[in-house]
Amino acid sequence: MNEAIRKTNFMVDEQLCIGCGVCIDACPMKILKVEEGICVIEKDFICLECGTCLRNCPEDAISIEGLSEKESSSFQDAIGKERIEESLHFTPILKKLTALLINELNPTQSFDYKGVDVREFDDYKIEGQKCYARFYKTDKVEKITISSTNFFGKMTADVLGISPSPEYDIPYFIVDWDESEDHIFFLCDLTPSEDPGRNLEYLATYLYNPLDDLYQKYCEIPGLKNSVFHWVRAIHSPYIITGTIEKNPRENVAMLFNCAVDYLKAWIKIHKEAKPKDPHSDYMKIVDARRKTVSALYHENDPGGGPMKKFLGEERAKKALAMLLP
Repeated sequence: MNEAIRKTNFMVDEQLCIGCGVCIDACPMKILKVEEGICVIEKDFICLECGTCLRNCPEDAISIEGLSEKESSSFQDAIGKERIEESLHFTPILKKLTALLINELNPTQSFDYKGVDVREFDDYKIEGQKCYARFYKTDKVEKITISSTNFFGKMTADVLGISPSPEYDIPYFIVDWDESEDHIFFLCDLTPSEDPGRNLEYLATYLYNPLDDLYQKYCEIPGLKNSVFHWVRAIHSPYIITGTIEKNPRENVAMLFNCAVDYLKAWIKIHKEAKPKDPHSDYMKIVDARRKTVSALYHENDPGGGPMKKFLGEERAKKALAMLLP
C-alpha cells in the first residue's frame, strides 16, 4: 500500500451552504452532519474522496483538495484509537454471484489484462482490511471483473461487471453493492451495448423479454430511495434497479440480493444464446461507439476513482480502474 496516503482537506463555503442535508444522504461513509446550519465533516481521516457530496451539493458549496504527500503522513497518526479492528458483518453478495458464474460459465482467472500484470490486486489490504480485484475470461466475454474493497471495516464496495467480446452485441452486466453499517447503495442492470430507443429489436431481445417480469417484481422494493447518480441512469437500461436502502428490515435487503441473482441468471441465458456478429459491420461499429461512450463516462464520473487514487496512489489506481470499469 502507498505509505503516503493523501490527507483529505474538506472545505465548505459558509456563504453558499444552506444546510439542506443533501450531502449527508449522499455520503457513503455517513461522516457529514449539519451544525448551526452549515455542513461539517466528522472523522475526516476516513473520507473516501469519492466526490459524491460535492457532486450532489445543490449550491456547489463543498470542495475537496488533496494535500501534499509530506503533509499526508499525519493520516496514519490520525487514525489512532479510531481504527476499526474488526469489520462489520457484510452481506456475502459476491460469494453467491461468483458461485453462479463458475457453475454456468466456468471462467478462468487471468493475471494479465491487456499486457499489464494485475496479480498485485488478487489480494491486498487497505489499512489492514482485506480487499481483492480479480479478472476472469470466458467464451464470448472480454472480461469478468469481481472486486471487494473494504474501507476501514466501515464500508465495503462489492462489484461484479461483465463486458462482452467485440463480436457480440449483448449487454454488459453489472452489480454494485456498497454496504455500510446501516445502509446499502445498490445498482443492478443489463447495460445495453446498443441504443434501445433507436433499435426496438435490441430492446425486445436483450431487455424487455428477459427483464420485464423481473423489473415489475423488483422496481418497487420498500424503502429503496432513487440513486443520486443521474449520469448512471442516462446510460443504463430502462430496467435498471438502483438506489439506497436501509439495512432494516432485512427482508427488503433480501429482495435486492435476489434481484442481483435473478438479473445475472437472465444475462447468462442471453450469453448462452448469443451468436457472433461481424465486428467490422456498420451495426457493430455503432455498438463499438456506444461502448466507448459508456466506458468514457464511467472513467470520468465513477465515484470509486477517488478512493482508489487516495489509497493506492495514481499509478496503481489507474491500473486497477482499467481492469474494473467497463
